[in-house]
Amino acid sequence: MAGQFKRLSESTLQRASFIGSNTVTEAKSIVAKVLRQNIYDIEIVENGGIIDGSLFVKDVQNPLQVVIHNTDRQVPLWLQTTKKDMVNPWEEEPRCIMSCNHAITPDNLYGYCWNQLTEQRTSFKCFVDVDGKRCDWEWFFAEVAENACLSTDERVLFESRINRNWFNLSAGVRECPFCRCVCERQRPDDPCVLCIYCRDAGKPHFEFCWYCLYPWKDNHSCTKDSARQILSTCPRKEIVKVPGCPSIRACPNCKILIEHKEQCKHMDCRNCKASFCFICLGVRGERGFTCGSYNSKCAVAPIQTVT
Repeated sequence: MAGQFKRLSESTLQRASFIGSNTVTEAKSIVAKVLRQNIYDIEIVENGGIIDGSLFVKDVQNPLQVVIHNTDRQVPLWLQTTKKDMVNPWEEEPRCIMSCNHAITPDNLYGYCWNQLTEQRTSFKCFVDVDGKRCDWEWFFAEVAENACLSTDERVLFESRINRNWFNLSAGVRECPFCRCVCERQRPDDPCVLCIYCRDAGKPHFEFCWYCLYPWKDNHSCTKDSARQILSTCPRKEIVKVPGCPSIRACPNCKILIEHKEQCKHMDCRNCKASFCFICLGVRGERGFTCGSYNSKCAVAPIQTVT
């Protein structure tokens, strides 16, 4: 029996000569021929993510969901600029001007924004360095869709991924970066997440970081770029009646990211055992904290930068 597939943006079912024992890569090649597309210009997706090509068709969603990429991302004349590309300053392809007044090619914009979504972000922000600080201007989805010249399928894929990320964040779960199954933290104050699905399947990696989603290692620290973005975009909260405190801080000693959940302002790092104040970032010395007791007010330290 022929397999079934449909484009992500359409409801019409189509048939192709793949079967359940084919790999996704094999099915993708067959589907590409039916659609008269290059195999590199389409993707098989599920739940807002690209499916591993080594999986068998029988193990993924039926019918297969297909995304056709835009292979000719042309910048509209009214958006073109001579400014340097924010990703590759030597880029010669036409660049579009973003609402923050920085420039980027449609392909680079697509790549950056998709990477943000796979890292389970829910918004897109400019990453250009301005006088030592990130621009952090938020680009709304309509702007990204137009400037990245998203195809109809790509637009649906992006929207699906944004919605899924929002749901995961609100539910307090993360997708495992290895198998994409949803995982909970074993302990609310521990950034190391164990994926029981990868562990039970005997995979070499089954622990990852709650914040940066990279494989967990001894003395783990998030990559600098990931840490900077997490620290600069995390929600603010009130701690011991002090408003505007970042909900995530980097340990002043080992730089591991820590999220404040409840109770007092003083925090003990599970990784290096250092004690520090989540509000002012003062580290406990031999005579204790200089910022007062566990529930006394102090000044909110600026957002940390990781160097």
